[in-house]
Amino acid sequence: MSLWINGDWQSGRGPARSKHNPVSQALLWQGNDADAGQVALAVTAARAAFPAWARQPFAARKAIAEKFASLLEANKGELTRIIAQETGKPRWGSGNGNYRDDQQNRHFGERVS
Repeated sequence: MSLWINGDWQSGRGPARSKHNPVSQALLWQGNDADAGQVALAVTAARAAFPAWARQPFAARKAIAEKFASLLEANKGELTRIIAQETGKPRWGSGNGNYRDDQQNRHFGERVS
């Protein structure tokens, strides 16, 4: 399992972890969690990056959120497959858009009245 920490991909140095399909018990992935030092580095990097992010105009942050949403949509099939394998949920039920109720009033950062 790779971790994105402070602009770099890293392998976790913490305890080993594996994920199996709950239906077939097939091994889906193996990796290591972050260790305490990696968590501390990630938190420090996030705190350092936040002021610059907060200074970005709303339009710039909105554009990034829209890009993220479009990437999610473009990769919906693959994400649905992964979620179905990890949860044992049928694929036909994994991509049906079960969002939290409060999110149904939002569209890319704008509240719809």
